[in-house]
Amino acid sequence: MVTKEKIIILGGGYAGLLTAVTLQKKVHGKRADITLVNKNDYHYLTTKVHESGAGTIPPESIVYPIKELIDPERVNFIKDEVTGIDLGTKTILLKNNKLSYDYLVITIGGVPQTFGLPGVKEHAFFLFDWEGTNKLREHIEEQFEAYLDDRDEKRLTFVIGGAGFSGMEFIYELTEKLPEMCEEYGIEQKLVKVICVEANDELLKGYEEPMVRDAKKASASIPAEFRTGIAISSCTENEVLFADGSTIETNTFVWAGGVKGNPLLENLGFKTYRDGRIIVNEYCEVPGRRDVYVLGDASVSFSPEGKPYPPTAQIALQQGQYCGYNLAAKIYGFAAKPFKYVHRGTVMSMGHKNATGVVYGKAIHGRFASFMKWVIEKRYFLMLGGPRLLLKEIRK
Repeated sequence: MVTKEKIIILGGGYAGLLTAVTLQKKVHGKRADITLVNKNDYHYLTTKVHESGAGTIPPESIVYPIKELIDPERVNFIKDEVTGIDLGTKTILLKNNKLSYDYLVITIGGVPQTFGLPGVKEHAFFLFDWEGTNKLREHIEEQFEAYLDDRDEKRLTFVIGGAGFSGMEFIYELTEKLPEMCEEYGIEQKLVKVICVEANDELLKGYEEPMVRDAKKASASIPAEFRTGIAISSCTENEVLFADGSTIETNTFVWAGGVKGNPLLENLGFKTYRDGRIIVNEYCEVPGRRDVYVLGDASVSFSPEGKPYPPTAQIALQQGQYCGYNLAAKIYGFAAKPFKYVHRGTVMSMGHKNATGVVYGKAIHGRFASFMKWVIEKRYFLMLGGPRLLLKEIRK
């Protein structure tokens, strides 16, 4: 008699969704029960939250009902929150349910890396998820409206902590949106201050030189101030404090300091990287546990040279597809191949008509780079649902 394996996928982000979709195509229903668990009933595009947060695109344009992206006859979707994982009994504890598994795929993502700075977790806005960027967008609109009543300068001062990829993308979007908002509320644009502070001595530290060069050029042409080599020490509801003793009064502090491991996974006994992400082997498995995979921002894997891959959407997509194929191979008794990350490049938007990037080793700029960013984003829908979903997305 053929064994029917129970596969539980925790998380409906890029990696989790692609694992589920790949499995539903590659594994017959008689061979596996596939269950996808996510705390929300929607999937959102992480690579677009900076636009939604700044208000340059409608927030609803980057969310998709999960049940419309999977085959409900092949994948059982459960909207619930994970509260615990019992590896001994191979049980998943949910807020409203309990599930058992034969294979577990953990793709619950990470959490914002605040480095323990006082006040950041409590008072900052984060470019991290759809809900958070919705709050940010609404808050910005509220600040403009309230300024008309009290003329409090803190309301029109926006501080962004971090000049990395996400922080820079948000700044370009915000400064693109400002003229429209100033006109709508009858406020002179010169009264609005956008300040980016970065502890490193340059923008986009660690990225390819052509991208750094383009970012510096673009940054000089937008209404924003960039302060590098200055470290944030703490923040309150209406002030950001720095290590040198200086302060900036603001009602809006946006933190873009990166990602760290998910606290939910801390007590599982898995080996972790210095940022708390779970270390996985060349098969995206937890070492010593061939039944547990960890993908996306919850994990860290290494290049052949021993360097950790960054937590990006690109690697999450590749891991998701790989995990689906690998699990299918296990179920049908074939040997699994190790995961090989292919770095195709990086493209960073600098507003809606400008971008910079390096793709397959070639530097790209301006409108062409912006078009390539669009192509990369649309390719995801081709991976997810084929030509039909891609055409539907393009028409939208």
